[in-house]
Amino acid sequence: MNRDHAVVVGGSMAGLLAVRVLTDHFDRVTLVERDRFPAGAAFRPGVAQSRHLHVLWTRGLELMEDLFPGLEQTLLGAGAEDIGVPSDLLWLTSAGWRKRFEVTRLLTFSRPLLDWAVHSRLAGDAALSLDVLEDNEVTGLLTRGPDVAGVALRSGETIAADLVVDTTGRGSRAPAWLAALGYPAPPETLVDPLLGYASRYYAVPDGFDPGWKALYLQADPPATRRTGGLFPQEGGRWICSLSGAGRDYGPTEENAFLDFAKGLRDPVLYEAIRDAEPLSPITGFRRTANHRRHYERLPAWPRGFVVMGDATCAFNPIYGQGMSVAALSAMALDRCLREDRDDAERRFQRRAARSAAGAWLVATGEDLRYRETEAAPTRLTTRVINAYVDRVVAAANVDRHVCASLLDVLALTSAPASLFSPAVLARVAASGLRRPTER
Repeated sequence: MNRDHAVVVGGSMAGLLAVRVLTDHFDRVTLVERDRFPAGAAFRPGVAQSRHLHVLWTRGLELMEDLFPGLEQTLLGAGAEDIGVPSDLLWLTSAGWRKRFEVTRLLTFSRPLLDWAVHSRLAGDAALSLDVLEDNEVTGLLTRGPDVAGVALRSGETIAADLVVDTTGRGSRAPAWLAALGYPAPPETLVDPLLGYASRYYAVPDGFDPGWKALYLQADPPATRRTGGLFPQEGGRWICSLSGAGRDYGPTEENAFLDFAKGLRDPVLYEAIRDAEPLSPITGFRRTANHRRHYERLPAWPRGFVVMGDATCAFNPIYGQGMSVAALSAMALDRCLREDRDDAERRFQRRAARSAAGAWLVATGEDLRYRETEAAPTRLTTRVINAYVDRVVAAANVDRHVCASLLDVLALTSAPASLFSPAVLARVAASGLRRPTER
């Protein structure tokens, strides 16, 4: 592969991370984005889920810090909140309240703040040979024989490239572009819990000090389908996100929003927001299906083209793992390019699939618990694993070591198989004699 020019299609978080990696390997990188990037931390249309709750788990934060040294301090300096998990988090799991151990941490912030922090680092680095084409769109691929050689733009222009990276998210047209080159459609897997969000910002009331920084009330499927989160954001705000599976969507009407919050498994979230000052309208979001395109299974793959981020594997965002998986995929792309082999593109698709595998198991395993979930029939192995995970969750509520192991899996630091290690198995078995905690 020549290393003269790379094109990234889409300015998603996966796209911005891909740009950063590619600047280490190519003389020039061009980012093509349908929107215009705002001057500051502001919402933009192309980030459809940006008005809802975002967190960055440990592994994703570590990888982004590797790519952008000082990023964490930039976020904290702008008001992002550092949350001890579960020490600062009042957390009602499916098995009851979790003890407030000192285990790990995460950052919570508005999505526009993170986008601004990352984009401004790219745009402000004069050492990077980066061109950004805003308010434009890729309409197809250019080819040279069986290989991809660039992109065609909505404006009528064409751009030659040695590598094209599609990071356009759930609406990716990569299957159609590949079909035009004679490649078969990738197999797809869909697990749709029919879940919808509703979110709004509130001012944190003066003097409010309940002993926790953040609040998370999980559903207990199949008995209950509603989840609520209340997390601090920059600017002295809370973001309250309410969601429901099985078409029990979080409502966007004022009174219904509060009634929905009152109907969660505990009234603590409702009690916190009922007299708080709303700072925004209520915004809904329902495109939450887990959707995987198995490009790694195709018998052949063109040179000069890769797909990453939600364009290849999108998750129900309630689990907060999409940005961390994007960071894992960016590092996989970096490794493939450093190896400098002829089949770098195909190897990347396989590694990207492995990067997403743990998060996929977590998200789909949980979503398959809802009776209404649209998916292939649940296998016996999935039901057995979920039954064991139920015991792990209950044990994690009272045992710090099991809690740490479970959170390592959720944070993508460890693989789900680590929950079956002898040490965890023994503590899970022993924890059955201990009573869950109260709030």
